[in-house]
Amino acid sequence: MSYTSNPTARAVLNKIVHDPRYSDVMHIPLVSIPQFILVAFSLGSFSLSCIAYLNGAIPLGLAILINVVAVYVSFTPMHDASHRAVSSNPRLNDFIGTLTGQLLLPGVNMTTFRAIHMDHHRFTGEEGRDPDTGFVTPPKWAGVFYLMFADFHWVHWYLRYGRKIWSRHVATWLFIMLASVVISHVAFLMSPWWKEFLLLYVIPQRLGLGIVAYVFAHIQHPEGLTWENEPFQSTVYVRGNSPWRRLMFGQEEHTIHHLLPHIPWFKYRRVWDLANGTLRNQNIPSRGWFEGPKNIITPKPSDNEPVDMRVVEINDVAENIKTFTFEAINSPLPGIVEAGAHIDVHLNNGMVRQYSLISYDAEKGRYHIAVKCEPNGRGGSAAMHKLVQGDIIKLGPVRNNFVLYENAKKFILISGGIGLTPLLSMANRLHEISKPFELHMCGRYKNAIPFADEILGGALAKQAALHLDTENGRNSIDLDAVLGNPSSQSLVYICGPQGFMDWLKNEALKRGWKDENIRIESFSAPIAKDEENHHFSVKLAKTGQVIQVDPKQTVLDALHHAGLDVPYACMQGTCGTCAAPVLSGEVDHRDAYFSDSEKAANNVMCLCVSRAKGEELTVDI
Repeated sequence: MSYTSNPTARAVLNKIVHDPRYSDVMHIPLVSIPQFILVAFSLGSFSLSCIAYLNGAIPLGLAILINVVAVYVSFTPMHDASHRAVSSNPRLNDFIGTLTGQLLLPGVNMTTFRAIHMDHHRFTGEEGRDPDTGFVTPPKWAGVFYLMFADFHWVHWYLRYGRKIWSRHVATWLFIMLASVVISHVAFLMSPWWKEFLLLYVIPQRLGLGIVAYVFAHIQHPEGLTWENEPFQSTVYVRGNSPWRRLMFGQEEHTIHHLLPHIPWFKYRRVWDLANGTLRNQNIPSRGWFEGPKNIITPKPSDNEPVDMRVVEINDVAENIKTFTFEAINSPLPGIVEAGAHIDVHLNNGMVRQYSLISYDAEKGRYHIAVKCEPNGRGGSAAMHKLVQGDIIKLGPVRNNFVLYENAKKFILISGGIGLTPLLSMANRLHEISKPFELHMCGRYKNAIPFADEILGGALAKQAALHLDTENGRNSIDLDAVLGNPSSQSLVYICGPQGFMDWLKNEALKRGWKDENIRIESFSAPIAKDEENHHFSVKLAKTGQVIQVDPKQTVLDALHHAGLDVPYACMQGTCGTCAAPVLSGEVDHRDAYFSDSEKAANNVMCLCVSRAKGEELTVDI
């Protein structure tokens, strides 16, 4: 497949992409100044050094050194262009990438390099699928000198593996590149300027290519780890404070690049702060320039398995609402639990239900939840209310689809009944970090709202308000007062019965709030695994052509093999470059790019990761 189905990686990607600051981080202007500085430096310094040497102004050694540096620098704009991160204009982006790429790989074109590099991203560490595994573990007979001939390695990889995988379109451009290399080299080496070509281009190009392969490929990936199984350990963080480290142009933070390939190199640092710094908690290995990573902590299958916990306390807190406190028996609990997180409760009758965490006691290893008994429900809440103190029950790992993005300027929290539980954890967190917020508790009557008296008489009292139903059945909340001042710097969090959440969201939209600034709790289903994929067809509305997609292909793969040049940039469902309108069929959304409401509308999909739920989709291509 083209993306990881690893649940931890997908969860982290979803958190990052839905951070309000993400759209600014991923924005690519028409003219990106840092990229154009590198382009001008690499092409300008190479040209000027050659002219200066030929005119006797500088010695050969200095000219070669300058040209090696120029070749090294040229990689970054070429590389970012392969992810469409140089210019928002596709033609200008690819032109710049191709132009600067000539210093590094003569005859290179974006079609070929994009295919090579994106396969590395898609299948990091997988022998036969990742074209760069040979740079991580070069042949012993060649050592690091092997890195100077990266282009030869890629050709060998294509002949052995790629010709069975790549589309005819990509293969054609690969052979065009090879022909360009051969023709240009033969022509120059047979010309009167063969010596200058060899000294000023061939030697610096090989040395520069070797340095590029060492810095950007060899040291970046621990041997034997894959993007699919160990997404946060298959890339590294190059530590240190040396100013030379900045000459890696962002790739010292290589994990950022693999998670979000379409982000320009000069914005990598900003990604660390997205989603409250969730990336810092993923056990990313670090290393030095010449010292490999040590003590790599890789995920274990047991990490996602439910653990036994004991019910140590049960309390009635409102009408038909009880709180449950669970204590770990053997397994240690995670050290960090974010506000808004939830757990899976595995009931003894085989049911699995999700409940938001009100609080977490790390010292005692305890989880605290509240459950309302629903007489007309599916039986989960009734089973919960039958638990007694001392019962042993299994709880799944903590997950968070309702992230509190703490860097917003202001927060409006609105709950309906039992929906207060995740919002209470958020209110406590915002109070702890001194962030402005309002907590609005809605309910039919006071005893339908858990913890109401405790909140109104405690530390949150100044920020909290109670809104009960009136005689006509409508809630007393004044929506114009609460939602009447929409701001892109504020976030609205809503939790409660589905009808309540839909009503409030529609009212917020009517008052000018943007969809991305309204957050509603949902317990999303896990990403489907590869073996659950099925064969389906995609009909192209503009031509009537029907493309078959097999379980191991993405829609994008199938379209490319059919000869369609559909743009793409990340292959992770995080940038929207390959998004296409859907005219019919139900989409199995697996991207992190679109909001829940956009996915529910079922009229657009990311071709790089999403699939069909049924047998056919019709897209407007």
